[in-house]
Amino acid sequence: MYSAIGRRSLDQQSVPYCALAVVTVTVILDIFFITGRYSESSRLSLALVAFALTVYLFEGDLKALGLQARPIQGWKVWVRTSLIIGIIIGFCICLGGGLWYLTGHQVPFHLIHPQDFNSAFMHMCFVAPVLEEAIYRLVICVSLNRLMGEWKTIAISGILFAVLHILYGNPSPENQLGGFFLAWAFLKSETILLPFLLHSVGNFLVLTGKIALWYFLKMF
Repeated sequence: MYSAIGRRSLDQQSVPYCALAVVTVTVILDIFFITGRYSESSRLSLALVAFALTVYLFEGDLKALGLQARPIQGWKVWVRTSLIIGIIIGFCICLGGGLWYLTGHQVPFHLIHPQDFNSAFMHMCFVAPVLEEAIYRLVICVSLNRLMGEWKTIAISGILFAVLHILYGNPSPENQLGGFFLAWAFLKSETILLPFLLHSVGNFLVLTGKIALWYFLKMF
């Protein structure tokens, strides 16, 4: 797979390494903010600064930055692909949860009260996707792809995304698999809009599932 993400021909040889430094510092600071329980506004500010630095280093090249309005393959291809991947991830979640339960472990349920829908929707379907896609897809993938190539970039982005959710206390399978899929989708489609929408829709499905489960358990 070849992607135009991060492939801008830069005059200064030091620029890709400056971009790598931006990635390193950004990830370290984000982990520090999470473990230190800083406010989400601190992480959003970090994402904005990292994004601005990346745009500056790549001289505002929209194609190299993935700041395009549509995937290069078109939307229809990605609707079909996303449904297939979603089914695979859903199967893995059910399989993992079933095996966990059958081996005598308690499956944790994280419920959301219907009254909290608006605040949860804003956080899960807008704030979190913007923050995480800016750092763990756009900044990381744009900066690393030229230096390391597509597959190593996908691996690093996916692993860091999994670590992020472990720090959240949410090491569920969809976060492990989703990180790799979203990085692949970004590089393949060459637009950050696609992983943002996939992330947002995925979180919305999780949100509705948690509220539906609240209603279900309320019946018993």
